Amino acid sequence: MSNPSHSPRPASAAERTSLREVLAFVWGYWRAVPWRAAAMLFGTALGVLLEVQIPRVSAELVVVTEAHLSGAADPGAAWRTAATLVALFAVVFSVKQLYLRNWMYMASEVMQRLVADGFRQVQRFSLDWHSNHFAGSTQRKITRGMWAYDTLADTLVIDLGPATGLLLGFTGAMLLRDPWLGIYFGVSVSVFLATSIALSLKYVAPANQVSNDADTAVGGALADAITCNSVVKSFGAEPREDERFEETSRTWRDVSRRAWLRSMDAGAVQSLMLVLLLAGLLSLVLFRPAVTMDKVGGAVYVIATYLVVHGYLRNIGWQVRNAQRAINELDDLVELSTTEPQVDDRPGAPEFRPGPGAIRFENVSFGYSNQPVRLFQGLNVEIRAGEKLALVGESGSGKSSFAKLLQRLYDVDGGRVLVDGQNVSGVTQESLRRAISMVPQEPILFHRSLADNIGYARPDADRAMIVEAARRAHAHEFIDKLDLGYETLVGERGIKLSGGERQRVAIARAILADAPILVLDEATSSLDSITEQLIQDALATLMAGRTAVVIAHRLSTVRSVDRILVFDDGCIIEEGSHQTLMLRPGGVYRSLVEMQTFDVSAESELGQLDAG
Repeated sequence: MSNPSHSPRPASAAERTSLREVLAFVWGYWRAVPWRAAAMLFGTALGVLLEVQIPRVSAELVVVTEAHLSGAADPGAAWRTAATLVALFAVVFSVKQLYLRNWMYMASEVMQRLVADGFRQVQRFSLDWHSNHFAGSTQRKITRGMWAYDTLADTLVIDLGPATGLLLGFTGAMLLRDPWLGIYFGVSVSVFLATSIALSLKYVAPANQVSNDADTAVGGALADAITCNSVVKSFGAEPREDERFEETSRTWRDVSRRAWLRSMDAGAVQSLMLVLLLAGLLSLVLFRPAVTMDKVGGAVYVIATYLVVHGYLRNIGWQVRNAQRAINELDDLVELSTTEPQVDDRPGAPEFRPGPGAIRFENVSFGYSNQPVRLFQGLNVEIRAGEKLALVGESGSGKSSFAKLLQRLYDVDGGRVLVDGQNVSGVTQESLRRAISMVPQEPILFHRSLADNIGYARPDADRAMIVEAARRAHAHEFIDKLDLGYETLVGERGIKLSGGERQRVAIARAILADAPILVLDEATSSLDSITEQLIQDALATLMAGRTAVVIAHRLSTVRSVDRILVFDDGCIIEEGSHQTLMLRPGGVYRSLVEMQTFDVSAESELGQLDAG
């Protein structure tokens, strides 16, 4: 199992996913739909085999028509050849229609699986990983990777595959018709392909990769600024953010323009080479002694062949560039798919068996990747089943980290965390977290209805259960006043609700979860004093019969708990009930309580002066 203290680093240009890895990634999805993949391969091969016959039949039609007009042949031969050519076109069209329709079904199936797998993988990455990656950039990598697959698969199967088959087929047909013609065609096509691929990979692709990175940066900058729009507004910083984004978008403009111009340069070289190919083929037919082939039939054959392959040849360089760009865009998704979850279930890990809620930290060591010193060194804590425990201390002292290790949002570097005698690292994460209700200091809601958000903790809950939980959290009062009631959409991250309303919804969600262990991270910090008292009563009822871990910043909320742990730099420096700790002269907890009491008294006096 990987050490979660070390977050994954973004791949540098030298570490990017290889072509082999990308193709293996795509092949893995094709193997999941074997019958459609086989049908696609058969249809493409049949279409190529039939299309190779078109120039030969076209040349025969011209020859027999000329013979008929000169009286050297009966008209029946010309009509039969014409009918053969029309039938050939019709069959080629029908075959392409069939395998392209099959391809659409296959492509949509693979793309759906691909984006769903990417989402499923990212959902299981650790908090450390998510804190080091922009949500907007991650979303863009997944969706862009899905469409990059579409481009790459279309390029390989619809364009490059048939093109390669046709070029090989025409080279063989020309060799049989006239060896010199076949040799010239084969060599010219080989030089064209080699030059096109070299231009695409060495000249165009590097510029495309820089353009992709700039595109990702634009997406990340947009998501960052839009997500923090309330902060921007609070400081009147719209012009500053405009300028910041303008600089990012200008970088994208410059590097994208360079990539597009390089694509045009490569296209110009390819056009010149195609002109030279046609000139050489016609010269071999028209200016050589007519000893190996009829000049008229040969000229028609060459022109018909050129017209068939011109589009494929002209587009091969473009398709190679498309494929390379798609590979560059896919490598982020491939990297996501091959990145091991930083906190992962052990193979065959059993489900957590909920019990009365006893918790034990045994000699736990833990540190974050961005901190040189471990936060916890040999931490030992035992919480009895049903005990109400408060964690207090300065910010960064380890209170929230304690709760995160309890939920196994991170793995410990040493020691064990036991819940009801079960090592949290040995059971499935989902089953463990279902046994722990969490009410965070800053609740995050889905952009879904209020009913969906409250019922998220218990998918099988009916409306009556949801309403009852809301009543107990004193959320029903404001929900009932809304036009759509429980069907009201709360906006992204719950932005349509006030802080207190979001917190009451989060408390209702925890009430509905009915888990044996409850973690409260200053669950009443955003509430007014009247509502806070009501919810304190609700929380007291909720905590009854459960193990409760209360992370407290406002110490007035923890006076009734069974025990208080005072943290300082990852160490427990004081322990006891409120009454016991307040009897310690010069104690840290007593100093914190007195400081907050003084602050509250000062605010009250200022309020009275303002009122006077």
